[in-house]
Amino acid sequence: MGVCFMAIGDELLRGETREGNGAVLAEHLGGLGLRLDQMRIVGDDKAAIAAALGDLRGKPGTLMVVSGGLGPTDDDFTRQAVAEALGLLLVQSETAMAQIEERFARLGRPMHPANAAQAWLPIGARLLENKHGTAPGFLVHVRDLAVMALPGVPREFSAMIDDHLAAALAATGHVAVPRTELTYRLFGIPESEMQGALAELPHYAACTMRSLPSWPEIRLKLSSRGDADGFAALLDEFRARLGPFVYGQGDGDSHAAAVLRELLRCDARLAVAESCTGGLVSHLLTEVPGSSRTLTLGVVAYANAAKAALLDVPEVLLRDHGAVSEPVVAAMAQGALGRGGADVAVATSGIAGPDGGTPNKPVGTLCLAVADRQGVRAETVVLRGLARGRFKTLAAHLALDRLLRWARGRPPP
Repeated sequence: MGVCFMAIGDELLRGETREGNGAVLAEHLGGLGLRLDQMRIVGDDKAAIAAALGDLRGKPGTLMVVSGGLGPTDDDFTRQAVAEALGLLLVQSETAMAQIEERFARLGRPMHPANAAQAWLPIGARLLENKHGTAPGFLVHVRDLAVMALPGVPREFSAMIDDHLAAALAATGHVAVPRTELTYRLFGIPESEMQGALAELPHYAACTMRSLPSWPEIRLKLSSRGDADGFAALLDEFRARLGPFVYGQGDGDSHAAAVLRELLRCDARLAVAESCTGGLVSHLLTEVPGSSRTLTLGVVAYANAAKAALLDVPEVLLRDHGAVSEPVVAAMAQGALGRGGADVAVATSGIAGPDGGTPNKPVGTLCLAVADRQGVRAETVVLRGLARGRFKTLAAHLALDRLLRWARGRPPP
């Protein structure tokens, strides 16, 4: 008995669209203490879809979640293929038709006759309402195989998994296993070094750890099935070894959100001065709702004249040290601090490449500075071997990291 997944669509096999619904399903199952046993992709071919479903016959308790092929076009074969594989007739569902008509009415659009095909379901199927689209899903169970068919549109698929997966699992005899799971988000430690630290942690049979690289950060999932004491001990050991690199918790957290939380905690206003990152630091910060409570100023000063005019960088520093230097980036941070009326400011200047490097300042050189009312601290790091876009991304996250470290060292007001 297990849960399998099949995505349907020629565009997936051609690489025109990336398949992501299987990961959504797997994550939901993981939260219930269950696992996805199999994933496959099949084109818009009725016989191939039916054959893939037929492969699972003879395995009692199997639930196949199907994504896609429920649209109104001639190449949407999921309904027909499921009916064929299970030996069922297709019948028109009055309830499904009513839902489709109501959906079009809410959109203020006339319903095309082709959409009526979406109301045909295998006989005996349970209708699964789609609140975000016109194609309803369905759940049908015949002897040793159950099929849960959902639209392939990611937004619709994810919402319907939220709405209907638990009931489908219960109806097919899949029992959720109580599980505790925490996701930590880390930055500033290579994955290999992190794995070495994790290898030193005590082993608890009911507890697992999974690292999920999401460059330039790492997500680490720690989970437990019932061993509350072991899980608590594991968390204590984890925090002791890797706590300084943890910036947040939960899949929805972000590096910028963590920075803004800490700055808000210590009632500190922030200004940002950027050159090589081209506004990316400010962009990441302003993606967070409520950032205006903390961020007072964001300046992109690319040319030397702009650094002097907008951030009061002395021309003598630019002439003697160059734009990519610790004295200049320190002056940028101090200028932003004053211009923004802020409590802390961060500045970036670097050589993103592919050209512009010298023996003394190779491509990948990054200068960072953090200034506050007590002074300024500047540093230089060299980020070798990165394409221009990845250099900018890593540089922006390094700036966020330095801000977070500054804020964590501040007491609340």
